[in-house]
Amino acid sequence: MTSGSGGSWPGAGSGGARSGLPERIGHYKITDRIGRGAMGVVYSGRDERTGRPAALKVMMTDLEGDKETRERFNREANVAGKMVHRNIINVYEAGEEDGRLYMVMELLEGETLNDYMKRVGHLPLEHALDLMMQVCEGLAIAHAHAIVHRDIKPGNLFVMRDGGLKILDFGVARLANSSMTASGFIVGTPDFMSPEQARGREIDQRSDVFSAGAVFYYMLSGVKPFSAPDLPAVLHRVNSENPPQLTAEQCPPGLWRILMKALAKQTSERYADMGQLLADLVRYQQEFDAETRTLSSTIKQRAADVAGLVALRNQLTVRAGQSVPASASPFSDSLLDRYPVLDERGGDALGVVPFRRAALTQISADLDARRVAINAEITQMKQLGATT
Repeated sequence: MTSGSGGSWPGAGSGGARSGLPERIGHYKITDRIGRGAMGVVYSGRDERTGRPAALKVMMTDLEGDKETRERFNREANVAGKMVHRNIINVYEAGEEDGRLYMVMELLEGETLNDYMKRVGHLPLEHALDLMMQVCEGLAIAHAHAIVHRDIKPGNLFVMRDGGLKILDFGVARLANSSMTASGFIVGTPDFMSPEQARGREIDQRSDVFSAGAVFYYMLSGVKPFSAPDLPAVLHRVNSENPPQLTAEQCPPGLWRILMKALAKQTSERYADMGQLLADLVRYQQEFDAETRTLSSTIKQRAADVAGLVALRNQLTVRAGQSVPASASPFSDSLLDRYPVLDERGGDALGVVPFRRAALTQISADLDARRVAINAEITQMKQLGATT
């Protein structure tokens, strides 16, 4: 079973060891070692002709005589080099020096989706949707070039510091009309591969659709969709079981339906291509955004109502000869600390600032608690006023 390059990603800033570095490869001056994967070592370097920074993947010495690995290495360079798109790693050139193959790629700043999720934890739904659509766009371009990636997984998706996403490692990709990999030989990563891929059968772009759906499940939940204690159990679940249902908070019903269609066991029941999956995600995002705007408007009105209660509480406080509380905000101090714009603009901020759904849920809960607390204060003051 063959997998992708894993940690062999062309990212800057990982701080590899500087000892034993080659001085240059081709016309690139080597500056650092930044990664290592199944096929090669990745260095950062600079084009001595143009000054452009780049990442160079160099085949490991002990693999130079392995025909299959050389074919895979060349295939990655050739396949990725055919495509130019913001969501696909850009391969500048490939070559051979002293018998060692190398390819030159753009130097990325960021981290793999695996590392990104470990660092940030739960992804807000809006952010997850954006990353999902970028995966779809990149794969749609690959499929338009008749290229099936075959190893879509979190380790082969790179989240850029600017929020962009790049698809990496086309080392096991297959041209639709190619016979380089014979039927019956399994390639890919078990946790994210399609049922037909797990059975070693002929595959097409719908296999990438399934793998993308499995990665989307991971984005939303933080767990693999077919997690099991050993490989046979994983393959059984891939072939025979649907992943556990996610909560409505993790994956609302409309998005869950899209996810389950992408993860259909039968290719005939799955999205026929990435364009169809992307179209449904775009429609869902539009509906989700509209619901969020409506929710924001509703919460803005509730904030105004609570502000009215605060004003009444303050009036009763003055009549009772007591000092008025310092804050006249409808929101709690802890919420204002979390969202300073609410302190600056009050409830009006809800009409102009695009709060994420999770933030609106927090604000709504805070307003509910404030309403209960202030109503209790008002009731107590009125009772005291009636007895004096």
